[in-house]
Amino acid sequence: MVLVEGLCGTGKSTLAEKLHHYLLQQGMQSCFYDEGAEGHPSSLNGHAFFREEEYRGFLERYPKTADEIRKRALRDGNYYLLPNRGVREFSEQDVLYAELKTRELCWTDTPRAELWEFTYLIQRHWARFAELASTKDTVFVLEAVFFQHQIHDLFKHYKASVSQIEQHIHGIADQISLMNPVLIYLTQPSVREQQTWISSIRSKPQFATEQNIAFMENRKRIELGLLDTLPFPTHAIVNENLDWEDVFSKMVCAINGETVHSLR
Repeated sequence: MVLVEGLCGTGKSTLAEKLHHYLLQQGMQSCFYDEGAEGHPSSLNGHAFFREEEYRGFLERYPKTADEIRKRALRDGNYYLLPNRGVREFSEQDVLYAELKTRELCWTDTPRAELWEFTYLIQRHWARFAELASTKDTVFVLEAVFFQHQIHDLFKHYKASVSQIEQHIHGIADQISLMNPVLIYLTQPSVREQQTWISSIRSKPQFATEQNIAFMENRKRIELGLLDTLPFPTHAIVNENLDWEDVFSKMVCAINGETVHSLR
């Protein structure tokens, strides 16, 4: 498994997909999932969160869709996660779909789960993914799901401490260590310049605000600090000159176990 991480604008999506095609050309079985992919095997984005009593109440409010809800719901003890991205039976019902959106577990400004519930459910989902992946002779290339989504929510919405974030990431790492993962962290020297640049090319001025730059600088500090503590190989690749071919060649070296230039 290859985990590709880094801040916005470091080339994660493009280079991770290119790495996937490289693996296929080498005769390997490879599956690529970017951060927003439907049917993502390890991400819980697009999943509504319910405790047992809340789930039963939800079924009662939408009796005509109850069978579809039961068919799709993922149960974990007294918790239920309901995937809803791309589900026509849900999206065609405005009231039901709006309620699901208010109950998103991840990437939401209004988290419903407590911090410990959030970390528990995500670690459990990674464990299920690892069990499934162990039955396949496939290299999974995953972009922005190991660090980015976890740390964004924990740091921004749950106000988690650095030690709480580290504990959560290590919990996931323990679940996947038998998959022999390699983590590639793409970075640029200046977060400010990086965010200003990506803001201009994506027409998203919010990326260049002082608030976002400070948030990203903290994220980068936390993520770089985690690299040396993980129980599998990690490589920080600096893309100082936006030389994408050079970065890609270093990514290939990384997955082949060769030494690459590191920021650490």
